Order: sequence, then structure tokens, then C-alpha cells
Amino acid sequence: MKRIWTLAALLFLLTGLLGLSPLARVEASSAFSPPWQDSPTETPQPSVPTAGELIAAVNAERALRGLNQLTTNSILMQVAADQASALAASEGAIGHERPCGMTLGQDLLRRGFPLSGALSLDGYRSENWVAAPTVKDAITAWFGDEPHTNTMISDHRSDIGAAVAISDQTYIVLETALSTASGQMQYEAAGILTGVPMTVTVCYGEATQYAANSLLPQYSVPVARATAMPNGDVVHEVKYGQALWSIAIQYGTTIDNLRQLNNLPSTPVIYPGQMLVVQRNATQPAPDAHLTPSLPAANVGYDFVITPIATYTATSTAGAPQPTASTGDFVQQNGMTLAILFVSFVVLLFGFGVMGRKKPRDG
Repeated sequence: MKRIWTLAALLFLLTGLLGLSPLARVEASSAFSPPWQDSPTETPQPSVPTAGELIAAVNAERALRGLNQLTTNSILMQVAADQASALAASEGAIGHERPCGMTLGQDLLRRGFPLSGALSLDGYRSENWVAAPTVKDAITAWFGDEPHTNTMISDHRSDIGAAVAISDQTYIVLETALSTASGQMQYEAAGILTGVPMTVTVCYGEATQYAANSLLPQYSVPVARATAMPNGDVVHEVKYGQALWSIAIQYGTTIDNLRQLNNLPSTPVIYPGQMLVVQRNATQPAPDAHLTPSLPAANVGYDFVITPIATYTATSTAGAPQPTASTGDFVQQNGMTLAILFVSFVVLLFGFGVMGRKKPRDG
């Protein structure tokens, strides 16, 4: 009876050991070891420059030269913001142009800035703008010539404004000006302030319609003529800052004609991206041989060199041929399990040996 219980105990031990250490599925080792994959690191994005950073940078340059620090002025800040927004909307097309053809000095005066200097020469004021990713890049670009440098480090400056706007690029605008010592408008400003509203009234009659339709005010932007299409229509895409009158002049037509061709109302409002028919039955110009791209000849052979790259994937490879596992692979991947089985086998043999002994008889 003892032998039966001993044998049962040994079999139970062996079964438990096998259950705790199952044989691993053997896979053939590969010559290619997948590289260690670190967690993806995000490339740090440069921060968007700010108006405050630009003003601080300009004042730092002035301090290095022993010049007075410029005071941030709300009017100059607003002028810079308007210009930066217009530059971003037109992707830089407007440059230094202002609504209704006004100069920077006129724009400052009409907003209430007491501009100093000869107003007939537009006073002591200047504007810099550039498409640049950082304030440092902007400052470096402006130090490239005297007029832009003068905007930053002129002696005849007391106030500063700046703005940043982003569209296709980052547009940075800087405004500097010299105010009168008294803080009051010069006597000559009266004539300019009288003339500006007359100009603005004519221009803003149309601009008021744009504002009512949530469109940006008109700027003076050059009109590039479009060529005729195969059907004879000449179609012009309206760009930011273009008006019907400027398009009509460039194409040698009239506003009324544009209205009729495009079924526009009596007080037309156009918008950037709008396609306007400006002429019918136009003659298409002959192609310029220098501008015609040369196409590759037919039946030209191209050689492509493809370099195989070993890849590692965790996806299923069912159905694909698998390499054959070797004896070394089996031993390497199941070493611990084999050791446990060997010990269990020795214990089992020892148990059978103990059971097989006969107990010596007395006497």
C-alpha cells in the first residue's frame, strides 16, 4: 500500500512540474535582429514670435547704441496689427500699401497720433515688415540695409508698435514714429486731416459694403492679366486688395461691362478667390517656345534600384514559409523546462528504487 501512495505522490509531483513549466513554442532564430524602438520623440516646434518680443529686441538694440527706449503706443500697435493682418490675408502682396492709397503718416494722423517732422514729407515715421519665423531672423534681415535699420535705431523716434500675423508664413511688422514734444497735432496737420477724409469718403464708399459683408478693406494691389482659355473666355481670379475699377482698368474694360458679364448687382461686391469673366471671344496667344516644357520621349526606359530592407512586424504571417527550428534553438528556448524535467526524472527514478528495495527480515 505504501508503494502505491509513493508512486502516486511522485506522479503528482511530476505532473505539477510539467504544468508549471510548459515547453515553449520553438521558433528559428533569425540573422536579423529588429532594432530597439525608442518611444517616438516629438520635434520641438519653434514658438510663435510676439509683438512684445519684437519691441524688447528693438529697444535692446537701441540700448547697445546709447539711444532712448521707445514707448509702446496704442495707435502704432493698431496700425501694425492692421498691416500684419492685411499682409497675412494677401500673403505679402500688399507690401506697405494702405487703404485708399494713404501714406503711413496720413494713417497715423487720422488715427490721432501727434506726428512730428515735416508732414509734407510724411513726418518722422517708418515701417518694417518681413516674413520670418523668429524675431531674431526679422532683426537680422532688417539690419541688412540702411532704411530698415533706420526704422529701429533712428534718433528721431519716440514711440513703437509691433504685430505678428500668420497665414502661409509668419509676418512680422514694426512701426516707429516721433511724436511732437507737446503731444499735440502740428498746425500743418489740419490740412492733411481735411484732405484725408475726402479721399477716404470716395474709397470707403466701397469699403463700407465690404465691411457689411465681413470682408477686409480694399488695398491697392497690382492686377496680373489672365490669358484667354480655349473657349475664348478671359477669366480673372480676384486677389485680396483688388477692386472692380482696378481690374477694369487693367483689362481695358469698364465696371459696367464686368457687371453684365458676371450678372453682378448694381452695387457689386467682389471677394478674394472669385472668378470674374472679363472678356468673351478673345484670341488665345500663341505659346512661347521658351516657356513650353519639354516632355520626355516615348518608350524611354527608366531603371529603378530597389534596396531590400529587413523589417520587423508584429502582424500575423500565417501561410508564409517559416524557417526550420534547429536542436540548438529548442535547447536555448526551453533550457529551464528541460532542467526541471531532468530533476523530476531523477527524483522519479530514486522513488522507484526506494520502492523496489525489499525490507530485510530479522533473524
